Amino acid sequence: MNLISLEKNPEIKINQKLEKFLNPDCIEIPFENMINIQKKYVYKDETIFNNTKSTISGIIKGYKKYCNKNKILHTLFIENDFREMTENKKVKPDKIDIKNLIKILKDNNELNLYQKLVNNNLIKNIVISAINDEPYVYNNIIILKENIKEILELIDELGIYFKADNIYLIVKNNEANIINDCLNELGTYPNIKLTLVNDEYLLGRKEFIFEKLKLDSNSEYWLIEEIYNMTKYIFGKDNTTKIITISGDAIESGKVLEVKKYCLLDEIIKKYIKINEPHLIIVNGLMGGYEISDSAKLIITDEIFSINIMKKAKIKDSECIKCGKCISICPIKINPLEKSDYHKCIDCGLCSYICPANINLRKFIKDSGEKNE
Repeated sequence: MNLISLEKNPEIKINQKLEKFLNPDCIEIPFENMINIQKKYVYKDETIFNNTKSTISGIIKGYKKYCNKNKILHTLFIENDFREMTENKKVKPDKIDIKNLIKILKDNNELNLYQKLVNNNLIKNIVISAINDEPYVYNNIIILKENIKEILELIDELGIYFKADNIYLIVKNNEANIINDCLNELGTYPNIKLTLVNDEYLLGRKEFIFEKLKLDSNSEYWLIEEIYNMTKYIFGKDNTTKIITISGDAIESGKVLEVKKYCLLDEIIKKYIKINEPHLIIVNGLMGGYEISDSAKLIITDEIFSINIMKKAKIKDSECIKCGKCISICPIKINPLEKSDYHKCIDCGLCSYICPANINLRKFIKDSGEKNE
């Protein structure tokens, strides 16, 4: 396995102190099938439809349109009244009960987390990753820093519940401040092994970190964000927010933000971000993300973890020079120009990253693969 450290852009600066945007003027909740909401007012954390909950208290104003990956869907538009009222108060338990957590996750339709916890197979190793693979994204490491006590408590209980031999907490070795915080707390949890890895692209993916640690299939993998989401149910934390990173070379300084789910990107930018240049916006990472044309139509859903606001590049692509760099750098050694290999692509973007002709090979593979389906 030959992984690389991605080149850093010195113009991209990020303040890694968590900031909060918890009072949006409105939210827009997307839905696929047409719904008919009779009520005029909703409470924060109240279920509206299909297990979807409102993240603010406010007045239902009607329906709008929503853009996701250039597809137009519909949304329920709710205007914030800034009262932050809730229907039910959450009670913090004296002790973590994994069996009760399983029931809570199922009741709240958190099926991915639920399925991991009801896994009855032998689990020898538990791997908890605080890595975000995409460059200039710090969500997982900031979540760990801000909530380290509750996270370590839950990780330790998971180890006991699954009778795991090893628990690995994975952190990049260049995250000095976070490492110190971990060391200060880990003395209470001797079963958790702080494991430092180089800042190499793709170590944030399960298969690559398992290969790095030489782990077998009797291992379970969680991101810190998943552990954090479970602690919200356990400790009665606000479950209406999520963490995102906004960065780029077209802004003065990037930020890590806790924001309300379903708020609008445009409102966040207007309140927090000063854009200096003609720019483009890339959602979910420079390596594996996608460009959007209008920030006003992007909603921060659970799937969105980062926004890059980048200068419009003046670089032009040219003809392929047959250098073979794209094949050499590919972690699974496919040829981007060989159509039979498209189904093997893991969509990491390294071929585009290394191409001296500036060809967007990742897009070429994706577009060609869709045509062949």
